[in-house]
Amino acid sequence: MRKDPNHFEVVYSEYRDKTFRWLKKYHKAPFEEIRDVYQDAVLVLLEKSRNPKFELTASVQTYINSICHYQLLKKYRRPGPILIPELSDFDQSITDWFIYNEYSIEKEERLTLLEHAFEQFRIKNEKCYQILKMQYYDKFKMIKIADLIGLSNSRSAITQANKCRGKLYNLMNEAI
Repeated sequence: MRKDPNHFEVVYSEYRDKTFRWLKKYHKAPFEEIRDVYQDAVLVLLEKSRNPKFELTASVQTYINSICHYQLLKKYRRPGPILIPELSDFDQSITDWFIYNEYSIEKEERLTLLEHAFEQFRIKNEKCYQILKMQYYDKFKMIKIADLIGLSNSRSAITQANKCRGKLYNLMNEAI
């Protein structure tokens, strides 16, 4: 890559389509911005590759994707303080039924439905139940969870935990 005079064109064309698809999937940026960020990322890679001390520790695709991803995040990050809405901005007629400790048949029925749904989740999705239990109850780090359930790395464990949370969320929503 360092000595080929046409390496810019080769790198640019070889990784463009996959990067564009990946960025469109995870960012709602216009095509022109994605193209600009991609071009900048390829230039960064080529500039760094000229340095003999530079060692690429990931695939070229991953390296370009991460540069693009962080550039878009940086571009769309909102500057300034986070605005906290006033309590008066919320609909006061909506109440959280968990707030009050008062007994009601409606609350009891709803809680029973949720408990039943959670028990069904535990029975049908034992692996998911174990992953979420290790993450939230046992407070294990994702790398330890990955090791215990036989996944290759913590990223795989995070992905699996996200899928499990989605399954649990859907099951709970169906129950109530």
